[in-house]
Amino acid sequence: MPKGNRLKAITTGKCPKCQEGNIFQYKWWQLQNFTKMNKICTVCGVNFEVEPGFFYGAMYMSYAFTVAIMATGGVFIYNMFNDPPVLYYIIPITLVSLLITPWNFRISRILYLHLVSGIKYKKFAK
Repeated sequence: MPKGNRLKAITTGKCPKCQEGNIFQYKWWQLQNFTKMNKICTVCGVNFEVEPGFFYGAMYMSYAFTVAIMATGGVFIYNMFNDPPVLYYIIPITLVSLLITPWNFRISRILYLHLVSGIKYKKFAK
């Protein structure tokens, strides 16, 4: 990965400081462990939890993503199926929201860590 590429670090879930260490311990598809984060970067040693309760702010990002997905799903269903009965909205939107939970959880934390934590990229010499 090219050094200093924040977008690549965000999409791959890498440390905001060194952009090499993984933020999460397991892959997102391991559903029993998708929430487990490393406390510190395994490469540069930066502490991911900047302060106690730091990731509460990521819940607001997660909420925004969920609302956006639900609204988009509602508009899509309305336009494609000419305003069907309410269950035709509830079932698919709920299923999609549940299926994207691992992605939503992770991307919210990764974005919050990269954009709000104040941790800046610093080339790490091994």
